[in-house]
Amino acid sequence: MPNVPYGILGQAAPELVVIDWIDGQGQPRAPWQLADHSDAVRVIYCFQAWCPGCHSSGFPTLQALTAEYTDRGVQFAVIQTVFEGHDANGAAQRRVMQRRYGLALPFGQDDARPRPATMTAYRTGGTPWWLVIDQQGRVIYNDFHWRLDLARRTLDAALEGTGKPPEVREDTLVHDEAGQRFVLKFHDGGEGELVYRRHEQVLELVHTEVPADRRGQGLGARLMERALEAIEAQGFKVRPVCSYTRHYLQRYKRWAPLLS
Repeated sequence: MPNVPYGILGQAAPELVVIDWIDGQGQPRAPWQLADHSDAVRVIYCFQAWCPGCHSSGFPTLQALTAEYTDRGVQFAVIQTVFEGHDANGAAQRRVMQRRYGLALPFGQDDARPRPATMTAYRTGGTPWWLVIDQQGRVIYNDFHWRLDLARRTLDAALEGTGKPPEVREDTLVHDEAGQRFVLKFHDGGEGELVYRRHEQVLELVHTEVPADRRGQGLGARLMERALEAIEAQGFKVRPVCSYTRHYLQRYKRWAPLLS
């Protein structure tokens, strides 16, 4: 998936830092950690209670997979990664989802601000979202909807040791502070830039540019995701000025806390 701007496919899985967990019966439990299940394939399903896709496809897929793979060396955990609607997606919704879907699984609540820690660590794009980590600790799936047939192929290959490790594809971001721009060097060639004007702790996003012969290939999204990650980490707010950045930030609500 060379042009998908999300995820850390093929990379070492960061340990989870979520501390608020309930067990399969809805009782508080110790944090669920990847390291505690290092000999297993680990599947983490990220949701929000008010997310339509989480109910139409995500939870039904999770039900089917837990029924088929729990006894085959796969460990499952669920995290509510709340990046909007904090009241509607409160911690109590975890038990509601357990009962609604008959899932006796550990459920975590990640509502750290400005964005959930799991989203930041794994560069997830929203909900529903699937994370799959193999026995070597590599991220072998990191994406939105997971079709059941693809899920079975992914898990079977991981369990049998026949899966080919995903190729690590990492773009390189350079922050040119003097030039007031972020430059992203694409791993598959070329570079793009996001130009800004700084007003104290607010960056006005005034222009984006990607190679003309590769427009329409998702490069703008890759540029925006990496630049917004850096802006968030440095504690700035943003004010979109050009049409592309306005459209992007209107569409992807997980970045709403960055808006000035």
